Amino acid sequence: MNPTTSRAPARTLTTLALATGLALTAAACSSDPRPAADDPTDTARPHGYVAGATESQEPQLRLLAVSATGETTLHDLLTEDSTDLDTVDAPEHSATDGRFLLTSDDDRTTVVDGGAWTVDHGDHTHYYAAEPRVVGTLDGGGRVELHSSETLTAVTWPDRGEAVLLDRSALGQGELDVTARLDAAVLLPTAEHLVAASDDRVRVLSADGEDVRAEQPCQDPAGGIVTRAGAVVGCADGVVIVDDEGTARTVPLPDTAADAVPRATAFAARAGRPTVAGLAGDTGFWLLDSREGAWRHVPTDRPLRAVVAVDDADEHVVGVDDQGRVVVHTMTTGAVATTDALVDGAAGPLLQLDAQRAYLADPQDGVVHEIDFADDARVSRTIELPVAPAAFAEVGL
Repeated sequence: MNPTTSRAPARTLTTLALATGLALTAAACSSDPRPAADDPTDTARPHGYVAGATESQEPQLRLLAVSATGETTLHDLLTEDSTDLDTVDAPEHSATDGRFLLTSDDDRTTVVDGGAWTVDHGDHTHYYAAEPRVVGTLDGGGRVELHSSETLTAVTWPDRGEAVLLDRSALGQGELDVTARLDAAVLLPTAEHLVAASDDRVRVLSADGEDVRAEQPCQDPAGGIVTRAGAVVGCADGVVIVDDEGTARTVPLPDTAADAVPRATAFAARAGRPTVAGLAGDTGFWLLDSREGAWRHVPTDRPLRAVVAVDDADEHVVGVDDQGRVVVHTMTTGAVATTDALVDGAAGPLLQLDAQRAYLADPQDGVVHEIDFADDARVSRTIELPVAPAAFAEVGL
């Protein structure tokens, strides 16, 4: 495993100068989406060039899995080949941003690069692949969350209320360059600013670390996600949404449901989409349209243990219930489809999805079930992995 690397001492947020790191890579985009160059010394670098990466015409989707004892493997969904990576610490918690996988125990957190990612510039998209690797470790363990922009990666340990910012370009080159440490239960980097939540408030921070807007109240902040419509932070009575301009607004839960239905404390959605889903205790799930600022509570026959909004044309929502079944809600029609029990319903399910498929890992049998959620929750294939996944991510998103 590579040791943790820090090219410069971490700075506190009040003295942080992130202007260079937060500059939009997309601002350099032109209308010429040529492939990335192979020669990094070429001074006339084409649009979309990323050092050490190759660019493809389609997403380079891979499954990254870590066993209960730390064996790590990467399975290519296109070629069906598997590659072993370095062994890491035995994982107790995990999180992913669609390229990197974090695993943590009580003492430290390990960063694994899945070597595949997507950059969405709105009017066009880039798909990249590079060498996968174990990058290194960060001091501090426990439950962990991971969110990234094109230039920054935020690692948050919400139970401790601590977070660090990493230079994402350095991270992609195999270096852990910690640029800031701060107290936050939620930390979301966006293209232009940071959104941090702690002490019953949400702050929108500029590139130099100063508050750019008045603080927005947010009692008991928990759970956050970056969507196409802005950054979302969960609060006791709803959410705070911060748009691309840095303007924060509160979207309260519906009055009829606020007291009777538990709040969502985590959100999940297909990468970049505006509609997100969160568990509503054992009653079902919440859907939040972050663009319209509209909530919807959807009751379910059985309690769910995980839920993700696909936000496609049919408005599919994919969940896993307490019997270990995949449950697919088609919100446009009201139809509900379920699989047979695929995993232990008592365990926290390892569920990932992209625009066409959902992937549910089974730690007991060492397989991943691929679900066609648009085809009545059909199990399209069962993928055998070299390790039984205790931590799991789909990368290339």
